[in-house]
Amino acid sequence: MITPIDQLRDAALSNESARIHCDDESLTYARLLARSLSCAQALLDFGIRRGDRIAFWLPNSLAYLELLYACMHVGAIAVSINTRFRRAEVESILERTRANALVAMPAFRRVPFLEILRELDPERIASLRLAILCGEAPANGRFGAGETSIGNPQFPLTKARTVRHEEMLSAPMAESAADASLPCAIFPTSGTTSKPKFALHQQGSVARHSAYVASAFGYDEGAHLLQAIPFCGIFGFSQMMATVAGRSCVTLMPLFDAVQAGALIRERRVTHLNGPDDLIKRLLDAFPDPRPFPSLRECLIASFNPTLAGLPEEAERRGIRMTNGFGMSEIFSFFSRPPPDAPLSLRKLPGGMPINPVARVRVRDEDTSAILPPGEVGSLEVFSDTLFCEYYGDPAATRAAFTDDGYFITGDLASVQSDGSFLFKGRKGDFLRLGGFLVDPAEIERILQQAAGVQTVVVVEVSTARGNKAVAFVRTAGDAPLDTDALYMLARTELADFKVPTLFVQVSEFPVAMSPNGEKIQRAKLKLRAVEALATAR
Repeated sequence: MITPIDQLRDAALSNESARIHCDDESLTYARLLARSLSCAQALLDFGIRRGDRIAFWLPNSLAYLELLYACMHVGAIAVSINTRFRRAEVESILERTRANALVAMPAFRRVPFLEILRELDPERIASLRLAILCGEAPANGRFGAGETSIGNPQFPLTKARTVRHEEMLSAPMAESAADASLPCAIFPTSGTTSKPKFALHQQGSVARHSAYVASAFGYDEGAHLLQAIPFCGIFGFSQMMATVAGRSCVTLMPLFDAVQAGALIRERRVTHLNGPDDLIKRLLDAFPDPRPFPSLRECLIASFNPTLAGLPEEAERRGIRMTNGFGMSEIFSFFSRPPPDAPLSLRKLPGGMPINPVARVRVRDEDTSAILPPGEVGSLEVFSDTLFCEYYGDPAATRAAFTDDGYFITGDLASVQSDGSFLFKGRKGDFLRLGGFLVDPAEIERILQQAAGVQTVVVVEVSTARGNKAVAFVRTAGDAPLDTDALYMLARTELADFKVPTLFVQVSEFPVAMSPNGEKIQRAKLKLRAVEALATAR
């Protein structure tokens, strides 16, 4: 079986003109391979061995890729940490994965890495023995190659040896020990409703999935991708690995800026851009031209913002072809897509046909456990030879995540179509059971968002003496007063009685969980607030 290292080596040999750009630097794939082998030898010299965990807490950069592939050469496991995370989240990941090394970029703007590291409990991160610093030295300290932090007040990890990534590049090139069976990457699950788990992937599954993505989405030697989403999330990681598999050019953005992104798309004739819906919206708003980016072949979006339901139509009116898909930490992003020739009404829906010919999907009735026929909504289960291999450090959760015949239980709701494709309906906990029916909250939210002055609506359910009822949380434009009577009348006019919210609650902001691709509204917390609001209203 092939590995991501095989794909990198193939890209280096077969497309000498392809380059990876980041800020003012760029590398060929051949140069990336050579530098990753030098970093691998340095890791070995510093005592990193097969199975050790190296936490990556830095933005998109050439250094990230060099060290990521170095981990694969050695057989170490890269642990992703979102640069938006702060003390409690970082500390928990380092402790629970027992990370042996940490890669960071202390001078990266807007993230106070050193201040956060100083707040960590040394006892909880005692497994750390190496800190690799990338980029320029921070303004408040200089760190030289090989120096330890013991007695060095400038660096807060008192038991970790501190080294510079730049110095690692001078090491001789190691012999790669990459192997398809070796685990290579850990991605925390979203954790919006429970404690995050750590999905562990093997080198072989990463390579297989990357090859399928490159083929299905047209990442070829003539393509140029804009990597605007971070490697620390499964969305960005999946895109970058597929870019290498397709031997395409890529431009990395350490931090997304809509004006800069648009300029890069035009200058480098970018063919593919992927990201959450609000990222695409910010880009379109920054470039109001009727057809701003003629070089773009396609954009894959992740639908996170319920107020942007009309974005695909807006984008296509302006010459940007949009499609949706499906993915999660356990099965990679780009797991499926609608047919490329499908109408927008289908392409904009999450789900589609699995791009892996081995993969299969089915839905199960939660009450009877029966497998449901096409068209009926049930619990989505996925079979593939590219699934994660385990939840790291949690064998009980791993066992619970799979059926006896090897299907992964996603925790999502979907309906399977007769051709083997599927339509994603939402997370199980997000759907409402109202009036004896399963109701998509987006249906109610779309209606209420038509009201004047309404900016965002999120609908949850609560149990009452008269059965489950909907409660709507509403944010108005400029925090204007909420006209609950108008919303109630609109809902009564457009919706069945059992779907009409029993209470409308005005909010200035929503509770969110940070993900590498943006913020996700925490509906579980809103449910608790809904219970309190109903109790107060009585």
